Amino acid sequence: MRQTYGPAYPATLSALIAWSDRDPLAPAVTDAAGTLTRRAFQERVLLLAAGLRRAGVEPGERVALWLPNGSDYLAVIFACARLGALAIHINTRFRTAEVGSLLRRSRAVALVTDWRFPPVDFPAIAAALPAEDRAALRCLLGVSPGASELAGLPVHALDGAAGDAGPDHARGQLPCLTFTTSGTTGGPKLVLHDQQTIAGHAVDVARRIGLDAAEAVLFGALPFCGTFGNVAVMAAIAGGAHIVCLEQFDGDTAVKLIRQHRITHVIGGDEMFGRIAAAAGGRRFGSVRFSGFAAFHSSAAVSIAAAQALGMQPHGLYGSSEVQALFSVSDDENRLLGGGVPVNSQARLAVRDPQSGSSLPAGTSGELWIDAPSRFIEYLENPAATEKAIDAGGMFRTGDLARLEGAGFVYEARMGDAMRLGGFLVSPEEIEAVIQAQAGVAGVQVVAAARGGADPVPVAFVRTNTGARLDEAALRTRCFELLARFKVPERIVVVDAFPTVDSPNGPKVQKIRLREMAEALLRE
Repeated sequence: MRQTYGPAYPATLSALIAWSDRDPLAPAVTDAAGTLTRRAFQERVLLLAAGLRRAGVEPGERVALWLPNGSDYLAVIFACARLGALAIHINTRFRTAEVGSLLRRSRAVALVTDWRFPPVDFPAIAAALPAEDRAALRCLLGVSPGASELAGLPVHALDGAAGDAGPDHARGQLPCLTFTTSGTTGGPKLVLHDQQTIAGHAVDVARRIGLDAAEAVLFGALPFCGTFGNVAVMAAIAGGAHIVCLEQFDGDTAVKLIRQHRITHVIGGDEMFGRIAAAAGGRRFGSVRFSGFAAFHSSAAVSIAAAQALGMQPHGLYGSSEVQALFSVSDDENRLLGGGVPVNSQARLAVRDPQSGSSLPAGTSGELWIDAPSRFIEYLENPAATEKAIDAGGMFRTGDLARLEGAGFVYEARMGDAMRLGGFLVSPEEIEAVIQAQAGVAGVQVVAAARGGADPVPVAFVRTNTGARLDEAALRTRCFELLARFKVPERIVVVDAFPTVDSPNGPKVQKIRLREMAEALLRE
């Protein structure tokens, strides 16, 4: 049985808005359109709830949200919760095939989008959706809609009248929202959470990282459709912190906003920190008290070291769509390691042998299993995947390689990325760190591949700095000096770019594609 949050936590998203006792006239959300106070933000939620209700959205129905970061995106999440509707988050980078698949699978009755976002022509993409993908849609709701009809569907303005918001249907166990898994190793799934899970975890995160402190300001740069961006802004609301939104990431704009608003908290992927550091011009950030990063690239150490040199105090994070982002935060002693200590003391951790399923002692690497109040309910309308992911005791199979350490754990790699070499389970990061440290290397990815019936061997793909030339034989020689023989790459190949897939938290390298490339190299 899944753990739940007790009475000391807000049970619904409606309760979460009122959780902090901060000044109602203090700033709540700033975006390109201006700043809303906490009271104005609550009023905005009522206006959008009225707009959804006027469009015919009923409790239990599903509403797709396809919006850039901003106060309206945040407000419509709470508006859906007030109506008892389920919010289906859609990544703004998705295009016709991906959007259509999510609409078809979720059976959303309404699509909320924005006519004013220059990088993406949302209406044009929506109009191109095949009829079968939008069969359940009854209408579109737009921020500043430019038409009253689109592809045969009525288009409504998102705003309503506050007096028409209707009763509050928010309940703790009502389905609240879905995150979409990145699909880097398989098809994306819709991860379902209820209101108490989202609200309770927000409070835990706010307390752990200090978003409930006076003058706390969060940089809302990660897309709110993803678990890292969403958890961060929910925690800011729980703590009463000011949220400064960025619709489309740009390093120079990010630096300007951090300095202008004296931002105290920055959450992001390693690539984002690298771009902030590059744009900072060597000038330190005096306001940042906490920054949390998830490492998605082999060059993460370089990006995080640059952020640390600028005073950003980076801490490694762990999270997933299933247990939510910022599930754990590394402590000060080990703050550059992934994993850390869970933000909720009730969380149960286990590391198991991936083959036998038996529990492993602390310090031994294996597959990480988790149960916690922040855990998801199910994969929406996918009982087979849910049953495979959650055991009879309520533990979620993360698919991550980790080892228990102290009160928490150290994340090492995705199980699909871990390599069985010479009879040992090896994280690719061990080999990547050695190659990354060599002159001229801008990034590296290591995968295991087999030739014929032989045992798998590591193969490294390397991006070089501009103008650099790498000698494969010399690099392999260096690896022989620093690594066990079975960890030395069979080939080290220079590529122009790594194959990636977009996710709400930033681009992720497609290891499955690299393995295909490695197998082709070995066949040659």
